[in-house]
Amino acid sequence: MDKAKLRRAVIARRDAIDLDVRAAKSAVICARLVERLGRSDPAAPHTVAVYAAMGSEVNPAAFAAAAAKRDWRVAYPCMLSATDAAACGQRICMRAVAVDDASAAPFIAHPTRAFTAMDIDSDRFPIVPADVLDMIIVPLVAFDQTGARLGYGGGCYDRYLPTVSPACRIIGIAFDEQRVDGVPTDAHDLPLPHIISA
Repeated sequence: MDKAKLRRAVIARRDAIDLDVRAAKSAVICARLVERLGRSDPAAPHTVAVYAAMGSEVNPAAFAAAAAKRDWRVAYPCMLSATDAAACGQRICMRAVAVDDASAAPFIAHPTRAFTAMDIDSDRFPIVPADVLDMIIVPLVAFDQTGARLGYGGGCYDRYLPTVSPACRIIGIAFDEQRVDGVPTDAHDLPLPHIISA
């Protein structure tokens, strides 16, 4: 099965999960992520990147709230305009968002919209350099037992993940219903070292 067909099939399977079941599974996944927070040095400042859930994705909001409660800096992806993307070689950057500021961040409200540097208040939502992230939570459409990940087809995370520090914990999150026998991969596709599902 090619990537486009697999993507449609798995998204349809994910969409079919009952809303209450999705919420319960998201809570289990967030609890497992919080356990990972507990393994970190509490005295050191940490930064974690999450994402704003779209549609039927696993919702990492409870994990983001738990990280903020521990005084971790929480960052969200911000899609870049074509001009800004060409300038930095990335289609996304991560921007820090204070817990009480999340509703004001346009890139959280509109996660697929591209923004220019002038569209975002960089004092309020500063760019977090990739190499300072301690953990990044990666959305996905499908995954297999080897850690191969099928995303939405833009390649944003495939280009971004190689720029994080080797010490950064990269964790994909998904519902068990998103597991497939094999994800077709290309040379640029990076397997995820950790995937948490429920």
